[in-house]
Amino acid sequence: MRLIIESGATKTDFCLMDGCRTERFRTAGINLATMSPDTAASRIQDALSRLDGISSGDWQNRVEEVHFYGAGLVGRDERIENIFHGIFPCSAVGMESDLTAASRALWGRNAGIAAILGTGSNSCVYDGEKVVKNVRPCGYVLGDFGSGAALGRMFLADYLQGIMPRWLSEDFHRVYSEDYASVVAAVYKGDAPARYLASFAPYIASVAKGVASDSGAPDEESRIYASSLIESNFRTFIARCLKQYDLPACGTGVTGSFACGCREFLEKAAREEGIVIAKFLPSPMDGLIKYHSDRNV
Repeated sequence: MRLIIESGATKTDFCLMDGCRTERFRTAGINLATMSPDTAASRIQDALSRLDGISSGDWQNRVEEVHFYGAGLVGRDERIENIFHGIFPCSAVGMESDLTAASRALWGRNAGIAAILGTGSNSCVYDGEKVVKNVRPCGYVLGDFGSGAALGRMFLADYLQGIMPRWLSEDFHRVYSEDYASVVAAVYKGDAPARYLASFAPYIASVAKGVASDSGAPDEESRIYASSLIESNFRTFIARCLKQYDLPACGTGVTGSFACGCREFLEKAAREEGIVIAKFLPSPMDGLIKYHSDRNV
């Protein structure tokens, strides 16, 4: 049996593989860069306890491989590794970053450029085995360009400073009831500011696509503003991150629910910069299942 775990800032996907049979479930995000080791360990232990309900027999001793891909993971984390060894005493434990997860899911054993555009963002050049070049993402305060958090940051700044179309400002306040005090508290004192910022990305995307809300369809000024904001966010990511790689040498693939939800805007921004996005994956897990099924790693 193999257990694959892929964690990001917002969600963690689990897949238990036993021959042709797979069991999958999702829990809250685990980010080793932004949460305490105790919190991360507790979330992993709580999540693994759910396997009792979906597996029968002596499954703890039948898990031979654990593959953990973690946001914020740098090298091996002995505390997390010991949790896995304690629950799965017969297993070999592999630990890699979420960027390696994206690369393997998108490209398998082939070379390519991999980008993560979800709550946060990251990117790299992958040689078919490992990440060989990475432009540091710098987090939601200094970077994470192209991400849902970066889009939310730009949008909220315009909202609070009164420089967005009137219809959009009034509709956003009607939907979310956000004001200066609540935004500042969530961003500077909240437990998960990046997730808070990214939570507004679906609303912004719906306005950009002209989707009607309870108060009606957005006016043209608001739709153009929202679509321009999304495209500007992606262009910044392309300029500051993707263009630092040797783009003509290999393909570019993207994973992340935010990127897939705003695919048409990302493809337009990339096309204007002479870049073709060859692959889109909402989540790395399907690709990781294939990767670990195709080779004994």
